[in-house]
Amino acid sequence: MTRKKILWLCSWYPSGTDPFNGDFIQRYARAVSLYHDVHVIFVTAGEQDNRKAIREELFRSPGLTEHIIYFHKNTSATGRLRAHWQWNRLFRKAINTYLQNQGMPDLVHVQVPMRAGLLALWLKKKYGIPFVITEHWGIYNPVEKLNYQTRSFFFKKITRKIFREAAAFHTVSSFLGEGVSKWVVDRDYEVIPNVTDTSLFTYRPGKRTRFRFLHVSNMVQLKNVPGILRAFAGLLRTCPDCELVLLGNTDDTMPERAKELGLTAGNCRFGGLVTYEEVAGTMQEADALVIFSDIENSPCVIGEALCCGLPVIATRTGGIPELIRAENGLLVEPGNETELQEAMRNMMDKAFSFNREQIAREAISAFSYPSAGRKLASWYLRYCR
Repeated sequence: MTRKKILWLCSWYPSGTDPFNGDFIQRYARAVSLYHDVHVIFVTAGEQDNRKAIREELFRSPGLTEHIIYFHKNTSATGRLRAHWQWNRLFRKAINTYLQNQGMPDLVHVQVPMRAGLLALWLKKKYGIPFVITEHWGIYNPVEKLNYQTRSFFFKKITRKIFREAAAFHTVSSFLGEGVSKWVVDRDYEVIPNVTDTSLFTYRPGKRTRFRFLHVSNMVQLKNVPGILRAFAGLLRTCPDCELVLLGNTDDTMPERAKELGLTAGNCRFGGLVTYEEVAGTMQEADALVIFSDIENSPCVIGEALCCGLPVIATRTGGIPELIRAENGLLVEPGNETELQEAMRNMMDKAFSFNREQIAREAISAFSYPSAGRKLASWYLRYCR
């Protein structure tokens, strides 16, 4: 495969301001850089001691350059307007610097159309450079409270224009692709799954003395963590030889709810925000992942668990049914705590019937850097100049 120059314009990307903002996009960049030369540009509002200062970071690795630009954003009404102007100016300046140093890219890839797609429209109009888009934002469904239909006229008009002008559209689930086709513009799309760092998330055999359920999320309302706690508390009444570990952002609310349900540190532990290495290690020591979300697109945590050979209990919503089948997990209806409790009991009964090595092999073949990167890299070749 001949290496091409691909310019990435990102609406989300990890930075010093928020290291988890679009970290899945960064994994995509690393995967594609195995096959093409990827240059990422991301502009974000950051906090600086000198409010007039612009700070830039440049990270280089084989096949990948990441250009992160920070500016100060004032939260006043005029400050927000100025911030949009500043964001646009800095983005265009970074693009022009790339064009001067690297020449014209073979293709532009927009990660999340709104707002980086505005720059892709400008590049296409000025230089005739085609662009493709990847949408990750799960707003194209009625379950999400602040969904696409609630957005402003301007937001919807620009989003439609970006999708129409793009040479192609990629997403990580058919669920999201169909949502865009129904709510924004009817067009074909390519499904290539999220990427997992299989140097961390991989199968490790081990002996377990107590059945461990694991939940990993940011614990926002849509994740329905209280429902998991209630189902687990009910399970303990008949299956006391198990435990629940929860990793991710939380406050005193969730531990307090657990305490009210009679759960103790001996059977329910909140691990807080931990590194990816610690997440992987905890997955390798667990027996099942539990996801009880009201709505999802295609959760990265499911791919990570499967690459560890960990069977998954998850809700039948969004793009999750595209990932889970009888050989690697169990599906339940969103909000049905009785069904979740029964699925957890069934998982304990049939845990040893899951072939964890096989689950891991199949997941790695789908989600690893070489596999997902090759699919995206081949997709690019259809649309390069």
